[in-house]
Amino acid sequence: MLHTSDQVTEEPTVFTPTQFSREEMSENFRIHSEIDILFILRGIMQTNSLITLYPDYASDFILTSILAIDTNKKEMVIDYGIDDKHCQKALHSKALVFVTTQNRVKIEFVCDQIRKIQYDGKDAFAVNIPKSLLRIQRRNHFRITTPIAKPLKCVIPIPGKDASTKAEVALLDISCGGIAVIDHHPIIDFDPGMIYSDCVIVLPEIGTITVTIQVKNTYEITLRNGQNCMRAGCQFIELAASMEAMIQRYIIKQEQIRKIK
Repeated sequence: MLHTSDQVTEEPTVFTPTQFSREEMSENFRIHSEIDILFILRGIMQTNSLITLYPDYASDFILTSILAIDTNKKEMVIDYGIDDKHCQKALHSKALVFVTTQNRVKIEFVCDQIRKIQYDGKDAFAVNIPKSLLRIQRRNHFRITTPIAKPLKCVIPIPGKDASTKAEVALLDISCGGIAVIDHHPIIDFDPGMIYSDCVIVLPEIGTITVTIQVKNTYEITLRNGQNCMRAGCQFIELAASMEAMIQRYIIKQEQIRKIK
């Protein structure tokens, strides 16, 4: 199936490869699911986001964008560069590093197949769809609200109590930077500055994360049902990379579900 983009003019922006590209720790941010990869690539194509292409990790680069995605051929059509010297270098490269952003999240992937083609009467590149990609989300960026019908829950051990004393609170939203919760539990204090360790959040179809949170702010809100309650914004403290990767996968999953609806 061929998916194509509508052309939109965008100011050129050069994105540089992350240091994680060829390091083992990049696996904490790497996405292998073909469904997730195609979802992200289509999003990049639909917004006509500019992509910086580095042949063989070199300092020379080509500014390009995704023109079409052919899932049957498992390849993408991308813009041909304006500098023929750089384009020829790309055509003879063994590794092609692509870097861009989507919703302020850095996206990076590597392709190993490239050829020159004609697309809509113009020169273009055809490259293979990557088998994996990096999605490196900055903290405090892109919060996603949790489902209203089945909100995420955070189970918080209460300091100074026995191990069985825990509070379960509903999440309003989540990001790689932290969470927002509804503060109306009778046994927990959400005063700014409070720190709670070993908090457990189950991410459906993804897994369970264990985090330390610090309360940053609280204020009153009105829920959709008209009920007034307190909202507490909490920041993750020293979030493990593996936990961050799971949150990223959860966010991608929720984006896919909402797009289908």
